[in-house]
Amino acid sequence: MVVLPALVAIVSLAGAFLIGRDAWRRASPDKVAWVVAFVLFSLAAAAEVVGSLGGWSPALVRVYYVSGAMLVVGFLGLGELYLLASSWVTRAGPGIALFMVAVAAALVAEAPVDPARLGQEGWHALERGPVLVAVTITINTMGTAIVAGGAAYSAWHFWRRRIFRHRMIGCLLIALGTLIVAAGGTLTRLGRPEYLYVAMLTGVSVIFVGYLEARRREIPAARAAVSSASVNVTPETPARPAHQGSNGHARHDLDPAIEFLVALLALESATEIEQRCRFWSVDAGAAPHLSRDQAHRVWAIRLRLPPVSRERLDRLSAAAQAQIADLYHEVLAPGVTALHADRQNFLKSPPR
Repeated sequence: MVVLPALVAIVSLAGAFLIGRDAWRRASPDKVAWVVAFVLFSLAAAAEVVGSLGGWSPALVRVYYVSGAMLVVGFLGLGELYLLASSWVTRAGPGIALFMVAVAAALVAEAPVDPARLGQEGWHALERGPVLVAVTITINTMGTAIVAGGAAYSAWHFWRRRIFRHRMIGCLLIALGTLIVAAGGTLTRLGRPEYLYVAMLTGVSVIFVGYLEARRREIPAARAAVSSASVNVTPETPARPAHQGSNGHARHDLDPAIEFLVALLALESATEIEQRCRFWSVDAGAAPHLSRDQAHRVWAIRLRLPPVSRERLDRLSAAAQAQIADLYHEVLAPGVTALHADRQNFLKSPPR
């Protein structure tokens, strides 16, 4: 039966290509880890197809086991860790990945393969000792817990704040897909391998759809911000700030998020601006130009900045401008919106 493994390989390659394209446009370690995970998904499924059609070999068995059975969920978990705890994982992540790959490769390389069982049992001919089994279960259990738990926590955070509905749904789908993949591996270890690729295809597809949903930008919201910034605003006739300070910067008392950006853009060093954005969980990309979506977001905040801040923004690189736009649209503005919503709910609640 090669249809299901072939479909898993195709879906995984599509996921690796899309995430890889996103990582190329805006580099981030979590995307790199997920690209590796989807490539491993595809590699394991392709090994199953080749082994089923052309016969298994000891090398093919080892490729299948180390990529599909051991490492794929581990790299999904590493990618989720980059999102949840980027400060220390950024430093420790490469070491974690190398250690995980080295241990898995060494254990699988030393595990014997029974040639007499290759023809009938395929990759099950790999003799898995207690250490190999324990390490495999540990990597998969920890990876599943990190991905499912982290995605569920992010979804709860978005739901509680009433922001980023697309990301909330995407996180829930990623958590569900990871649990489905884990269930397939568990059933295989319990002696029901016929469900492995049903679970793999379903789980990988759900994870892929979850990523697609989570990556959807709120372009209508950005365009609404442009519309609300000023009725007749052009680059030659910028919008006037609400209050002008002695230093030439505006005081946007009605928008604390813009006030924060004004203070941020007052910093002299572009490196310091980037570091401040990183502190607020927004990494810098590496693309030399803005995408259409990024251009909408940068333009939306540019219209709301005072002239001095606008000129400072224009002098920054495209990657830095996109980083500041992400900081505003994904961190600062949602926080202000949630604060206003909480105040409205408080005012509407009846006195006790």
